Amino acid sequence: MMRHELPPCRAGQRIGLLGGSFDPPHAGHLHITREALKRFGLTHVWWLVSPGNPLKPQGPAPLERRIAAARALIDHPRVHVTGIEARLGTRYTAETLAALHRLCPEARFIWLMGADNLVQFHRWQTWREIAESVPVGVLARPGTRIAARLSPAARIYRHARIPARQSQSLSRAEAPAWCFVNLPMSDDSSSSIRDSGGWR
Repeated sequence: MMRHELPPCRAGQRIGLLGGSFDPPHAGHLHITREALKRFGLTHVWWLVSPGNPLKPQGPAPLERRIAAARALIDHPRVHVTGIEARLGTRYTAETLAALHRLCPEARFIWLMGADNLVQFHRWQTWREIAESVPVGVLARPGTRIAARLSPAARIYRHARIPARQSQSLSRAEAPAWCFVNLPMSDDSSSSIRDSGGWR
């Protein structure tokens, strides 16, 4: 059984959190991660491989398999793959963030998401609590840029948006704060890989 440890966290680190099922992990995750490190002034990124996604009716592949696949895919000294949510017993993002703030009180966390997640962000459990507790970095994905900018969350927090040209300041901003950056994005998605039979 794989141990789900907390990655190293120290005072002053600016840690981007990329949560998801990673079912399976793919090149798109790599691309978002590298761009997030660069665009948002992060020192590290953690891939939070979730036990399950409450918004998805069908369960993912076993957690240990997804973590092993993610670690095999990423080889970067500032990126850590963890299943810490399984150890913490948290089901929702707000719960995970609260627990990480307790465990690493001197680190700065930034929540990372694709623009497709911003479209449905208002459906997340206590989503306003997330927006008020950490800065949010949004990385545009194909076909979702306009919908993301017009989403309920984007409209409600339009006053807290940091311009893309100032994206480096996001990791030092106080919540609520969010920044939307356009990227030449990969069309890879976990669902398309599963549908093609590339992940069994």
